[in-house]
Amino acid sequence: MERLWLTLAAVLAVLALVAALLASRSPEPAGPSPEVRGGAGLGDPYYPHAGGGGYDVQHYAVQVRAGAPGSELQGTTTITATAVQDLDLVHLDLHLTARAATVNGLPATFEQRGDDLGVRAPRVDPAKPALPGGGVFTVTIDYAGDPGRGAMQNLGAYYRAGNEFVIAGEPFSASLWYPANDHPSDAATMDFTVSVPKGVEAICAGRLITHGADPSEAGRDRWSWQVDAPTVTYASFLAVGQYRIEQGIADGRPFVHAVSERLSASDQSKALRWLAGTPSAIRRLEEYLGPYPFSGTGGFVGGVDFYWAGLETAMRPVYSNRGIGSDDLLNHELAHMWLGDTVTLAQWNDLFDNEGLASYAQWLTATDSDPGDNFRGVYSAGSRSFWSPPLSDPGREHLFERVYDRGPAAVHALRSRMGDQAFFAMLKVWAQQPGARSLEDFRRHADDATPDDLTGFFREWLDESDRPAATTDNGVVR
Repeated sequence: MERLWLTLAAVLAVLALVAALLASRSPEPAGPSPEVRGGAGLGDPYYPHAGGGGYDVQHYAVQVRAGAPGSELQGTTTITATAVQDLDLVHLDLHLTARAATVNGLPATFEQRGDDLGVRAPRVDPAKPALPGGGVFTVTIDYAGDPGRGAMQNLGAYYRAGNEFVIAGEPFSASLWYPANDHPSDAATMDFTVSVPKGVEAICAGRLITHGADPSEAGRDRWSWQVDAPTVTYASFLAVGQYRIEQGIADGRPFVHAVSERLSASDQSKALRWLAGTPSAIRRLEEYLGPYPFSGTGGFVGGVDFYWAGLETAMRPVYSNRGIGSDDLLNHELAHMWLGDTVTLAQWNDLFDNEGLASYAQWLTATDSDPGDNFRGVYSAGSRSFWSPPLSDPGREHLFERVYDRGPAAVHALRSRMGDQAFFAMLKVWAQQPGARSLEDFRRHADDATPDDLTGFFREWLDESDRPAATTDNGVVR
């Protein structure tokens, strides 16, 4: 019996020793976790591949070296963003050719297919995603190419004539000259630094910070611009050429007006006189939309033939030279500084929030414009095709059509239904709420501003494909 106890004691001692040894050993390192990819596109119903998922851009720092039209544009852009989920692979939009990439200063691999650029961040710990959700990260891309050869040149984003070229357009244009999350739901601040041959000007969105000799390269000039309030990527632009420039301070804000020297001297002067009306137009708009949302103002008139009349680029709308002198055009594009550039779209099918409201702000403020007369002119249109498709879902092919006339008519009817006091208070509050908003958000916002139930009203004006009946419920006052 004693021998048995001695044997059991020995066995227990050995087991205790083994347990102690096991407890003291370091755990086996975990194997690599699966790669976490952000979406290659945000799933917009009209442009599903636009943008990238899983992150929110805070700032773009864009540096480009540009020459004559048709020559290669070289650039380096650093994007500062917040990961809204764990990420290893970040998707950006870029039509030029990426040459190198870093993430948080470390070399990164990338794949580019068409305008989709997937950047793979290096992992510090193989078991953990490279970019943890909630963290801030930077992506820097070196790239080059001729933007005129980009796949988007037929969508009205790249224009050239003589020694001048302009990159500007909607719904897309930014990815022709810098990598971006190119979707209006992701607004960000922006810095643009452009190196051009000496004697050539580079005009961008934003406030002019500096311009002068390029310290890094003889025979070239450098222009630096800043957008210091978040805005959408299509509200940026690049113009390179020779421009007649006027700048100063108006209402406490710096302004820069630039007009192409390709225009006649007479048209240049006429354009600058017209742009000089910008401060007074902003004051009129402030009466309805509240304080102006940016730190600077201005305007740009190109010497190229845009297919559109104007574009709401931040602080400095781009205008076609065909529109010189149009009070309607000036007021419309400036209204977008609030409605589109600051209160932005959640998706492209929410365009009524931009164009319907900005067009009505134009009706309210343009010289010799009477909203009631304008409404009656639109409402009298009898063609069935004029009243289709619905404004809430016009489809990609009809996105930029009836929203400019039926849109403000619907807004005027809303004013008639709500009454002036409730309507104008509602509109000003809406215009002072930066961020991405849907059309459904606008409906709820208006509905909350009145004791009336506006469900039927909005269904008639936004969701149907025929003319709303002439009833007081529909805001049609005879």
